[in-house]
Amino acid sequence: MRKTLSFLFLVVPVFSFSQWSVVELETKQVPEPVIRDAEVDRWNLSQPGYLLLSKEAKGLLYWTNFSRNNPKIFWDSAVVPILRLFPSLNKQEARSLELAFSRVGSLPLFTLNTQLVKTAQAHAADIAGKNARPSHTSTNGTDFGTRMKLAGIRKCANENISLSQSPLLAVVLLYLDIGLPELGHRKTLLDPNLREIGVGSALYGKDQWFLVQDFACQQ
Repeated sequence: MRKTLSFLFLVVPVFSFSQWSVVELETKQVPEPVIRDAEVDRWNLSQPGYLLLSKEAKGLLYWTNFSRNNPKIFWDSAVVPILRLFPSLNKQEARSLELAFSRVGSLPLFTLNTQLVKTAQAHAADIAGKNARPSHTSTNGTDFGTRMKLAGIRKCANENISLSQSPLLAVVLLYLDIGLPELGHRKTLLDPNLREIGVGSALYGKDQWFLVQDFACQQ
């Protein structure tokens, strides 16, 4: 069995808290939709620094924006095949996610924030490069809030981290929020007030990716 982990760290002006879950899945080829969302591809390509992202970071951005642009299509073409591949994921969280996607409608696509990209990639490289336990705190002890301040983020900021076989599976697991009744990851991904994003990726071990999503309101 291969472990896939997903985490959330949420920062607001008065307090902060974190949520995390661990989902064990067999290593399998994760199916991806055959048809891509051309609108999302054009949008992502127009973002500053997009071409400098790694393949995995580009994938993380694409699936995140695809799910915001067309939630219902994302459910049908991306989530449902994964639920069929991993039946253990088809629980109450999946049913509530289907309902959420049917109600939310299209949301604004995330714009790349170059400072968030730098801090997300640096955090991914730090944790994966030192084979450290997945965490929102850097190996030198720098916490999430400090990393955001150093990146120039002065308003709301959130972070999702995930250790997964693929960017698509990571995004789906973050949406499902297995075992997390507060659904913090899902709420972050579907929050219309969050408009900016940074994504980072680094190989963790032999066949897993440590993926980072840093979010912010429009700065």
